[in-house]
Amino acid sequence: MAMQIKSKTLCEGCRNDFYNQPGNAPGGECWLFQKAKVATRWRLPWWTAPTESGAFTKVRTLDCHTEPGRFAFYETLPKFAVDPQGVRE
Repeated sequence: MAMQIKSKTLCEGCRNDFYNQPGNAPGGECWLFQKAKVATRWRLPWWTAPTESGAFTKVRTLDCHTEPGRFAFYETLPKFAVDPQGVRE
């Protein structure tokens, strides 16, 4: 995956993106954004069994990105999920 520049577009879908909208935070942005780093993470849909083939998707996002009820994010691909045919990139 190509390197991605840190921007608020990476905040889309994050629970805390609410604070990046006008009038929702004293500083006008999420308090986590300044220290956030762009990272490669493994995304798992919330109601998908982690052992299911193709359950994990490799994504580039901010290391603080969280979407409870929608996706879980892992820093590394779990050993039980290593299945070359089932992992989408």
